Parts: sequence; structure tokens; C-alpha cells
Amino acid sequence: MKGSVRKLKQNDMNQCFGNLMKSTSSPTLILNKAGKILNVNEAAIKLFNLNLTYIGYLSMDEPSNLKWAKFVNQLQSDLRSEEIFNIRTASNDFEMMSFKCFYDPNTEEIVAQISTLNYDMAHELYVSQEQEKSQSFNAYDHLPYAVIVSDASGIILGLNKYAEMYLKIEKSQLLHKAHQHIFDSFSMKNGQITTYLSKLMGEKHANIHVVDETQVGSTCYYEISSIFDEYNNIIVTVINDETEKKQLQHKIEHQQALNVVGQMAASIAHEIRNPLTSLKGFTELLKLNADEESHMYLSVIDSELQRMEQILSELLVLSKPTSMKVELIELDHIVKQVIEFMLPDALMKKIMIQYISSSTQVYIGGNENRLKQVFMNLIKNAMESMHNGGTITVEMNTIDCAIVELMIKDEGIGMDSTTIQNLFQPFYTTKSTGTGLGLAFVKKVVEEHEGVIDVNSEIQKGTCFHMQFPIYTFNQIDSLEVSTKDSAYLVT
Repeated sequence: MKGSVRKLKQNDMNQCFGNLMKSTSSPTLILNKAGKILNVNEAAIKLFNLNLTYIGYLSMDEPSNLKWAKFVNQLQSDLRSEEIFNIRTASNDFEMMSFKCFYDPNTEEIVAQISTLNYDMAHELYVSQEQEKSQSFNAYDHLPYAVIVSDASGIILGLNKYAEMYLKIEKSQLLHKAHQHIFDSFSMKNGQITTYLSKLMGEKHANIHVVDETQVGSTCYYEISSIFDEYNNIIVTVINDETEKKQLQHKIEHQQALNVVGQMAASIAHEIRNPLTSLKGFTELLKLNADEESHMYLSVIDSELQRMEQILSELLVLSKPTSMKVELIELDHIVKQVIEFMLPDALMKKIMIQYISSSTQVYIGGNENRLKQVFMNLIKNAMESMHNGGTITVEMNTIDCAIVELMIKDEGIGMDSTTIQNLFQPFYTTKSTGTGLGLAFVKKVVEEHEGVIDVNSEIQKGTCFHMQFPIYTFNQIDSLEVSTKDSAYLVT
């Protein structure tokens, strides 16, 4: 009995659909849920240039194809709904059309009455839809982090300005694409995306850590977190910038390693210094009775012992807290002294040292001997990088009468980005006979003087070191007393 009733209802429905197909002058289609055309009327045949022997599927553009699946799900629930799709017509062009659809849950078929929209109607509808979308995502632009919204099937519906910035892509290039396209600009391990998507589908939330290495000389770290909102049937994805956190973590780990190395270095340096003092003493005694040839060899030994002592002194400065005598210094005066001292050696190597001085006297608080060591070290490095001669430019400028900037620029071989990143690290060197302590010492002394140091370099064009120190005002000069300043930290 139930089967007969169901069959009767089905026959009634088919007859109803058949009458609709014959009576209406509007293009009408009967479709399955996948969009395959099962039946058509004459108006639809003309509109879409269909062949009754093989009808096939409606031809939609990509956004409409993505919209169709969501529309069908809604239609199955409501049984009647209306939507706009871009459909390819007999002229082979896509046109915006309104679909008024009815769904039969027994046959799982869709009856669609279609009306074409003229240009003005289509444009007005498009503008209205875009404004609605824009307003719905405008609120996300005020959030201080990146937000991406996708539908339940993983199609991106919208994103805010921070997401565009982090992903380095315009909104229009990402809309209506699959969710996994947000990872296109990041470096990831094999299988990370698969694991992330599996967890999101299973547990309704997932997070993943990614790295952006697209910027030269700079690496950015991000955490991408997604959650499936079952109430609104959307996936909300947030991107947090963890770069500063990662850099701080690396700095702490590096500082801890340096502390251990510094303690070991200080201990070893003290142990080596004792026999080194004895060797120097015996070398001086041997010189008293040495002939000319032996004297030459002993001079070489003495020179190497002095070099060892200098290395040990630098190592001790870097590896333990030290005290520094602070006094008033006219920066221009000590820069000229250093240039005068270095100039003869420079001329021997066909190098000129050009000094561009500030027109006003500039005073800073610090230690004259240590600053001289810094400037000599930087000029010496500049000379060693200029194998074919050239000019070293030393320039001093004041900034807002509060900061003095000293630049030392060479015309040498330059440095790559890796060398620049590691330049001030202890024991890092590109020289075959270098110790890697010189620039670490330079950085520490500059920071002891409340200054900062930076470097710019270009391969085969040269390198420029920038140092900035606070200028002492007249009030500070009047109140300045010779004092001792503790440098109670290891070089970083």
C-alpha cells in the first residue's frame, strides 16, 4: 500500500513537472544535484544551444561552480531557493542568470526556472553583493592580526589587510581558492599541511608553525591557527607573527652559550698567560747573548708572543665583566689621532684616508683608549679588504644636536648577507689568520659608551660601519666627574 502511494505521488510530481515544462515560456531545466541536465524545455534549448540527444552539464565559471555545491545543500534543506550564477550561453559567453529552484527529495531532482539579467541589473546585483561582502569583512581590518574566513568546504571567502600583508598576496588573488593556498609563500616540512588539514577535519581545530624566507636577509616566523565554527558553518583562520618571540628565544640561547664559552675562555686565558710570561722573560734573556742570526729568530718569537698576549687580552675583555674609566672626550680629536697613526701604513698600501669633520665641537663621555682601539680596528679591517688600493672615508655628523654619527666607509670587497648577520659574533671570522674577536670587541665597547653600531655592505662595492653616540650637553659637561663605569655583561 505504501509503495503504491509513493508511486502515485511520484507520478503526480512527474506530471506536475511535465506540465510546468510545457506551460512556461521561461527557460526551465530539470537537474540532478551535480548540475547535470536531465530535461529541458524549448526556451532552455535555444538559450543554451543544447542537443537533446546529449545534454550534459551546465557550464559555469569557477566561482559559480564553487557556489553551486553550497546552494544545493541549502536547497535540500529549504526545498525552494534562489541564487545567481554565471552560465555559458549559446553565444559562448558567460551571462549572469537568476535560478529559481525547487527540490524534490524523492527523486533528488531540481527544477530550475531561469531568467537572464540585463547589464544594469547584473551590475547592480554585483555591486550589491561586493558591498555586502566588503562590509562583512571590514570589521576584521581593525583587528591587530591576520584573519582568513573559509566556508565549510575550504573555499576562501574573505581575508583582512593583515592577512594580505603576511601572505604577500592581494585579496582578489586568493578569494574563492582552496584553503591550502594560504601556505604557498611559506617554507614547510613534508607532510605538515596534510597533518594540519587532517586534524582540522577531525578535531575541528588545528595549528601549524611556518617560516617565511622570501625576504633577503630576514626570516619571519608565523603560527597559523584554524577553528571550524559549526554554528556559522565557516572556518576561521588566524595568523600570529612570532618573529620577535623567536628572535628573543634565539638570543637567549645564544647568550647562554656565550656565557659558558666566556667562562671557559677566561679560565683558559689565565692558564696560558702564566707560561706566556715565562717565555717572554726567557726570550729577553736569550737576546742578551745571541748572535745576529739568533737575534733575528728571537725577534720573530717575541713578535708572536706579543700577538698571543694581545689575543688573550681581547679574549679576557670579552669573557668577563670589566670596569671602564669614564671621562670627557672630544671625538674629533681622537679620530684625527687615529687617522694620523694609521695613515703611513695606508699609504704603503696605496690607500688614502679621507676625513670629513663636523663643523662644531662634539663631546661624549667615555674612555679614550678603548675608543681609539675601536676606530683603529675598523680602519685596519677596511684596509685589509682593499686589495687594489682606494679611499677610506671617515665622516662625522651630528643629528639634532643630540647624537653624533661616525661612519667609516671603504671601497673593498664587501660582504654577503650571511657574513653581515654573524659579523659581531665572537670567534666568527672570514680571515685565514683571524681570531674573530676584533669586531665582537668593537661592538662591546660601542655599547659600553651607550652607542649603537650597524653595517651596510655590498659585494665588490665596499662596506660602511655606522656608529652613533649620545652627545654631552653643556649642562652635562659642567656636572661630569671622572667616574668608573661597570660593564657587567658578556658580549652578545
